[in-house]
Amino acid sequence: MKKQILYTLGAMLGVVLILGSVKFFQIRSEMAKHASFTPPPAAVTTAVVKPIAWASGFDTVGSFNAVRGSTLSTQEAGNVAKVSFQSGSAVEAGQVLLALDTSVEDAKLRGARARLELARQHLARSKALRTQSAMSAATLEDAEAQVSQAEAEEQSIQAAIERKRIVAPFSGRAGIRAVNEGEYVLAGTPLVPLYTVDPIHFNFSVPQQVAPALKPGSNVTITVDAFPGRSFSGSVTAVNPQINEDLRSIDIQATIPNTEQELLPGMFGRVELALGGQQQVLSVPLTAVSYAPYGDSVYVVERKVDESGTALTLVRQQIVQLGERKGDLVAVTKGLREGDEVVTTGTSKLRPEAAIAINNQALPSASENPTVKDS
Repeated sequence: MKKQILYTLGAMLGVVLILGSVKFFQIRSEMAKHASFTPPPAAVTTAVVKPIAWASGFDTVGSFNAVRGSTLSTQEAGNVAKVSFQSGSAVEAGQVLLALDTSVEDAKLRGARARLELARQHLARSKALRTQSAMSAATLEDAEAQVSQAEAEEQSIQAAIERKRIVAPFSGRAGIRAVNEGEYVLAGTPLVPLYTVDPIHFNFSVPQQVAPALKPGSNVTITVDAFPGRSFSGSVTAVNPQINEDLRSIDIQATIPNTEQELLPGMFGRVELALGGQQQVLSVPLTAVSYAPYGDSVYVVERKVDESGTALTLVRQQIVQLGERKGDLVAVTKGLREGDEVVTTGTSKLRPEAAIAINNQALPSASENPTVKDS
């Protein structure tokens, strides 16, 4: 009985060893296949680095501001008696936009004018009596003082009435009024914004190294997201004489014609400054650059032949120094040479020494002055 059990256990152990050996050799074979597996080449597009004539300039962002603008308010409290303009309409300098109720001041003004007239009559009689030596000089002086006092009272009431008339200080476009007729307003309550937008200012900042090249009269070109495919030309009209100590930048103001009044205060825009002169630079498409904290890089194409004589197309990661950017291109100041071939699309799939398959039949556009096409 014991021998039979031992035979059975031995047979089972043999079967286990045979199955384990078979599985071991299968796994080792699969591992060998995996180790020798070569991933297919990554499909990419490339471009040859060539020198181009690069116009010297600088791009930055800024915002539009009205040449003249303010929010009109009243210096006196009262009820709104009349509104003489429409929201968003054009107004002329000196035009009365809004008037508060002045019935109390009008009554006071009539009383002040009556007292002034009485004081003047009294002064005239006093002068006549003085010429006849029938009145003292002190009495005449008192009559003259009463006239001056009455005139001052009249002028004070007249000024109070004028302060209740909101007059356009300059020509421009009125905004949306904040009050209606019959509404009571306090002194200082904002009533309506008023802006002059033709021409219009564009304010922006540039680094201090660019500032010496900017002078009043320098041309600028501005693009706005609200008007794709269009640009607005103007010129620099003011350069701040002081550099910002925190940012080491200088504020610039350009003036842009705005006859159609399409550009509005507060609108965001991008400005291109023409600094003059051209230089030959090496440039690559922006899509070719991999940006990283430790340094920007591109993948350079290298063609080699392995030991078996097979031609290989590989990539080498190259750290580069970038310069000015224009449209879809960026200047490379260090790291590339003329004639180098760089990968322009498909860089996210690459690693150093990775094999690639170049397909340049459908190259993406890369222009210094790209245009946006409506769909």
